[in-house]
Amino acid sequence: MKFRPFPILIVILVLNLIVACSHSTDPKIHVDKPVETGDGWETALPQEVGVDSEILEQLVARIDSTDNHMIHSFLVVRNNRLIFEHYWSGFDVPLSGDLNLVEKDFDMNMLHYQASVSKSVTSVLFGVATDMQYIGSVDDSVFAYFPEYTDLKNDANSKVLLKNLLGMCSGFDWNEFEYGFDDQRDSHNRMFASNDVVQYLFSRPMVNEPGEVFLYNSGDTNILGEIVRRSTESDYLTDFAEEYLFEPLGIESYNWNRFPLDEHVTFASGGLFLRPRDMAKIGQLYLDEGVWNGQKVLSAKWVRDSFAMTIPFVENYRTLYGYGYQWWLGTFPDGTDYFRADGWGGQYIYVLPEHYMVVVHTAGGFYESRPLAST
Repeated sequence: MKFRPFPILIVILVLNLIVACSHSTDPKIHVDKPVETGDGWETALPQEVGVDSEILEQLVARIDSTDNHMIHSFLVVRNNRLIFEHYWSGFDVPLSGDLNLVEKDFDMNMLHYQASVSKSVTSVLFGVATDMQYIGSVDDSVFAYFPEYTDLKNDANSKVLLKNLLGMCSGFDWNEFEYGFDDQRDSHNRMFASNDVVQYLFSRPMVNEPGEVFLYNSGDTNILGEIVRRSTESDYLTDFAEEYLFEPLGIESYNWNRFPLDEHVTFASGGLFLRPRDMAKIGQLYLDEGVWNGQKVLSAKWVRDSFAMTIPFVENYRTLYGYGYQWWLGTFPDGTDYFRADGWGGQYIYVLPEHYMVVVHTAGGFYESRPLAST
């Protein structure tokens, strides 16, 4: 299994929307106003917020004209209103987390696998716990939160700070791209095979100095999730999430898998299922610096810190230029900055502050990708 993102597709679609936002036209093609369901979203027609409906209709036509396109949903929020949503059927990970895909007929109420978008949601929870002073500082040592694992502490890993986990520059060894998830050499595979996930994560060798090199590392995120659970004295990470994030955002339906052999530990880096409408709420929460529908959920400071560059990228990450607190930082070719949550298979939450816009995309490109038709 390999990670196969849809970066070019998203860049094209979002850039088209940015252009559409620069002028409002009287659309010749009708786009339906999204339905208001009482889930917290106010809806509007695209032209009411300065978006050309024809661009969105062309988007749907282009997707529909592509055989086996693998796209499951596309949603657009502008000026705090949901202005477009469209769903397609396709293959997704089942709620059990089994990687044998199942076919689903998606609509606004159906949960979708988030994959590594879960990492950004875990960062939100870490921020809430920090705001509530359950967690001291991002400059704290990681081992300060795991006193029972001090026997695994050594001169190298004792230097790892919370901010190094948040920025995926902890220095711990990790490899989830070279082999398939079903290969025993894969770090994910070893993590799932452990009956003590934390012990496995802390027992890995150090390959870099903390804070110096970016290395995509799902293990770091699962340590973050456990810090939230333990510091808040929650039985499960979802207990804290439900009370302090999901309920304030009106997220009533979700699923978040735990590790099969260490069942108190939530698969914080990739086991979450959400509705696309609720994915958009996470984006809007960050666009509004921690406020959802007038209620403060998260501090503006945490949001700003999350979108500040923790570590720059020195390799070719296409339009990406750095990494924040479990959020990717990038710039479109036209110079527009964005922040995104990014998950295997084509799951995205894009936040575009300059245009006060959130774009959500879900897909089923888990084992292969499918370019859109050129016409």
